Amino acid sequence: MRDQIFFLAFEIRLNFNFHMNPQKYFIPFIAAACLALAIAVHAQTAAPGQTPVVTLPFNEDFESGAINTNIWDMRVHGTATIQVEQNRVAHGKNALLVHYPASATGAYAFIAARLPDSLHDHLFGRAYVYIATMPTPHSVLLNAGSPGYPVSNFLEVGIRRHLFQPSYQQNGAGVPRSETTGMVPGTIPVGRWFCLEWEYNDKPDHIVLTIDGKPFADQKISLKGTGSELVKGFYEFDIGFRAWGKAGASDIDIYYDDIAISDKPIGQLTPVP
Repeated sequence: MRDQIFFLAFEIRLNFNFHMNPQKYFIPFIAAACLALAIAVHAQTAAPGQTPVVTLPFNEDFESGAINTNIWDMRVHGTATIQVEQNRVAHGKNALLVHYPASATGAYAFIAARLPDSLHDHLFGRAYVYIATMPTPHSVLLNAGSPGYPVSNFLEVGIRRHLFQPSYQQNGAGVPRSETTGMVPGTIPVGRWFCLEWEYNDKPDHIVLTIDGKPFADQKISLKGTGSELVKGFYEFDIGFRAWGKAGASDIDIYYDDIAISDKPIGQLTPVP
């Protein structure tokens, strides 16, 4: 803030001098204007929040009635929204709802948690999921990878063409955009709660999924001949929804409840009626 005040005062003084002697101060005036613009843009660009690292085993059931921003960093863009609601829950009285309007393009809504060093190469997770409407394009549900999603590299559980797509997504700064695109057969439950469990491994890169306790996917991940340490460590976990393009003809609502992250398999809770 002090630096911004200094440069603002400098720009005002330079602006006065420019009007008094435009030939002498033309180049410094332009330089100061560009610097002021850069400072303004930087001030409006939100950096990833520095929330505390979660402790294990980590559990989030949203029974507090709100998203705890001391744990979760909000990553929201466009008209997508993410909030705690009470109308549709797996257990307890609250669940997380991500709403993506049919008219939205390029929007997303996630909450992000910082992961401990013990999960750097290998982690397990669980969430109860309710998909009210199946999205059509490549859509993101949950991932783990480098800090700063969506500008990051990560292993992802996504959906494409109504199938689960466990993948590696290379979206980080300073690296070429790339991804794996393998989909796995099997019906994704729609219109009911199901227990989704996942195992992410970066040495080698590997995603395992179970649905309601039954094996669903066991996917080795490889990009351009490399199948280990693509992510280079799980520093952050993100859960929410993003569609690459319009999600479909209808609004998309995805519900999450009883999210858990651990260094060992977690297991199911009581069945949802």
